[in-house]
Amino acid sequence: MKLVAGENYAQSESTTSLGFDVLASALDAERRRLSIPGAVVHLSTPELGSWTQSFGVADIETSTPMTNDSIMRVGSVTKMIVATIALQLVEAGSFHLDDTVHSILPELSIDPAVTVKQLLNMTSGLPDYTSDEFVDALLAAPSRVWTPEGLLEVAFESEQHFAAGTAFEYCNTNYIILGVLIEHLTGTDIADIAQTTIFGPLGMNSTALPPLTDKATRLGSADLRGYHRHNDEFIDATDVNPSWAWTAGNAVSTADDLSVFVGALVRGDLLTASLQRERLRSVPVIDNVRYGLGIADFDGMWGHNGELPGFQSFAGHDPTTSTTLVVLTNVDDKSADQLATFLRSQLDSPH
Repeated sequence: MKLVAGENYAQSESTTSLGFDVLASALDAERRRLSIPGAVVHLSTPELGSWTQSFGVADIETSTPMTNDSIMRVGSVTKMIVATIALQLVEAGSFHLDDTVHSILPELSIDPAVTVKQLLNMTSGLPDYTSDEFVDALLAAPSRVWTPEGLLEVAFESEQHFAAGTAFEYCNTNYIILGVLIEHLTGTDIADIAQTTIFGPLGMNSTALPPLTDKATRLGSADLRGYHRHNDEFIDATDVNPSWAWTAGNAVSTADDLSVFVGALVRGDLLTASLQRERLRSVPVIDNVRYGLGIADFDGMWGHNGELPGFQSFAGHDPTTSTTLVVLTNVDDKSADQLATFLRSQLDSPH
């Protein structure tokens, strides 16, 4: 069925009595209300089947339509990938969750009490490098290629925030250290590990961890632009080199690839049952959100969101209802989160 609401609809896979066309029309109206240039949404449920839909434009200047297969930066959704690799190494006996980071990477000047598990679940107390000032500097010097060592140097200019294991605080530094730790133990580039252990086996052919070079700014299409919202103005942030996010958030992917990944991850297809249970042991964050080992529980829907200058993402799977939801947008400012929340409210309301 050809969907008709909004300025850009690709062919939908299927519709049912609820009507993906009704959902699409409501979602596109919300996108317009929020002034989101473009979005790609994947939704699958046992009742509705599977649906992937693009909305709006990939480029404000040219009005090039967004497409279903658009490859975008997915920000901290990367953390689910990196955490999975770390947990697979735990399965292989490379280290234990309760091992201290210092015992593996003694050269790092961090609290010797911090464990690998505390990196994964954001209870390490380490200082974060991604301050507002850091992001402003990124926009001022977008072509800079950051190294993990450079990022950690920025982080460790600040003091430990709290005693390890005593509180939760979201911190990108944790996942940069995990990337360093994984490469140290394996002697292999983490991008290659991700391809071999996750992307390849799951058929995620449009997903990658970009290299730490000036080529990292390349996306699947030159027509796709990402925008940073500053007040009421859109600033083109496509060429901000994502090396600054590395294993905390530099992955690129599509809505369909992420739907496969988050479903497999939440169902436990990628780990042993015992380690999957450990992964889902979570600590409270705020309201109805809890955080496990590189994965969050958003009021029953497990997954992650992510944001870099120019892009925002949400990928989640509800194991109770077998519902998968992925939203990718080409503007930051929590835009994908807002559309995901809106769509979940539409699914929960009577029709």
